Amino acid sequence: MNRAGTAMTDFLVLRLQRCFAIREIDRPEHRVVVQAAFLIAGIGMLLRAFFWAYTQRYWEDALITCLHSENFFRGIGLTHVVSADDPLHGFTSPLSVLVPLIGDLFHIGFGVEFLKLVSIPASALSIMYLLALGLHPRIRLATPLLLVGMGYLAVEHHQILWGMAGMETQLVVLALLMSLYYTVSLQPIPLGISLGICMLARPDFAFWTMIAGAYVLCNRPKQFLRVVACALAVYLPWIAFTMYYYGSPIPHTILAKGVGFSLPWLQDENLGFFSVKRHTWMTLSEQLFIYLGPVFGGHGAGIHKFFTNGPESPIANLMFAFSALGTVVIVIRRQWALWPLAAFVVVYSVYYVYLVPIIYGWYKVPFAAALLVLALWGVQQVSTLIPKPVLRTRFLAVAGAVYLGLFIVVLPRCFYGERMIQQHIENDIRRAAGEYLNAHMTEDEVVGAEALGYLAYYSQRKVYDWPGLASREVVAWSSEQPLARRSLEKMCKDLRPDYLFLRDLEVLYHFESTDWLREGYEVVKILAVDPAIKPEIPWIERSVDPIFRIYKKIHPEVGPSPTALAFPERPPERAKPMTNEES
Repeated sequence: MNRAGTAMTDFLVLRLQRCFAIREIDRPEHRVVVQAAFLIAGIGMLLRAFFWAYTQRYWEDALITCLHSENFFRGIGLTHVVSADDPLHGFTSPLSVLVPLIGDLFHIGFGVEFLKLVSIPASALSIMYLLALGLHPRIRLATPLLLVGMGYLAVEHHQILWGMAGMETQLVVLALLMSLYYTVSLQPIPLGISLGICMLARPDFAFWTMIAGAYVLCNRPKQFLRVVACALAVYLPWIAFTMYYYGSPIPHTILAKGVGFSLPWLQDENLGFFSVKRHTWMTLSEQLFIYLGPVFGGHGAGIHKFFTNGPESPIANLMFAFSALGTVVIVIRRQWALWPLAAFVVVYSVYYVYLVPIIYGWYKVPFAAALLVLALWGVQQVSTLIPKPVLRTRFLAVAGAVYLGLFIVVLPRCFYGERMIQQHIENDIRRAAGEYLNAHMTEDEVVGAEALGYLAYYSQRKVYDWPGLASREVVAWSSEQPLARRSLEKMCKDLRPDYLFLRDLEVLYHFESTDWLREGYEVVKILAVDPAIKPEIPWIERSVDPIFRIYKKIHPEVGPSPTALAFPERPPERAKPMTNEES
């Protein structure tokens, strides 16, 4: 490297040490891998900037959270709902709103863009923390494997997607890797701060903070109170604010999901050992560690698996096997430095498999990052069977290059798919529906739907969404119903919103009866992907969103309109499409 490059490397290393307490990267023997890490981090940032410009992607849920921020600066309050009621805590991750607040402070509407902007350097920092973790003398991951881990964070599609579609996902990955490194390196003050950030990233990271706290208590009991004090200093102000402002620190979204969704595996009438085993393996193989192989989940429902025709990814299965092996080795050999990582993966596997009704794609991204590190540790244990160090290094380098190459080769197609989804589904259907309702609804009318983000953002109208993420009325209704009646159909039937925004899939395949819909509503707008464009959208068969209809309630004194459009009709002999729950 030339003198200018060396000077830049030294400058960046010094900044990382002083600002982020990353200790391992200044040693001369690590210079080459550190320089490679900076290159990988640069590639990761460039890919994210290109994704942002090329796809113009906005994930549905990003518009739910940023609306709170925009409403705050409009003088309405930190709330999703424009009403005379108390503010509604309609977001789960505090960071998903706190960061956009900074952007909206300068210009209302810039908040979600600011979150994307922050996610770019956050991706580079995530890579540097993974580097520091792998270089730590208590771990010392082989250089080829360390490059694989950093490369995965840089180029894997879903590590890019949600952060650059306006969600907090990249910050969650950063918070996890940051706190994992500080746990292993036992730095009490940075660890406490990072654990506080973890709690601001996702409330369920409470499990991880307990794991990290227990590890410190066992290894450095005198430092435990310092860790707790720093974590509380970061997180308690948010608890105090939510208690004062919302009356409770528990987000309304958690209440809505708790009463609206039930655990599907508990609904099995023949629940027993084999049904639980089947549920466990299907959730693990088709949901949780699927992102360790090249896949596409940008449609939000079904996941397209590359290089296989089955429901599972053989590449992801192989990496999961290595992670299981790595966990066994950690336990048997008592490799204490890696116990927090193994505990995180085990605890969150149990949590997602048995306690979470629907595992949304962005939940899996931080989990996948931790699982990959564990899998790489398992690969390293297997590689010790190769006696010669030179051959071992070459084997790891070749295997790692092939593994990363699989993610790189599908990336252009994934980016293209996201661009097409944004243009022809998100813009032409969801956004268009919101704009239509903004023009046709009065301010006191209500629309019922499952799809909340675009609908509420562009309509600026009250939504009875399912399961009630932004609706107290829906949560109150669900709380009064027996479990079997809690559904989008029954909610719409009982509450009778003035308008409905429904997928044809929902009406045709999930409603028990459409009599009430046909008698009480008429179709006023059909929003569908252009049939000429549909074949050009990659993996469109995985989408549940190609066609929606807007229904308007028929008032008896007016009667149906002569211009009403057709109700959906089920095609003959058509297989039932995949749903979010089934995928």
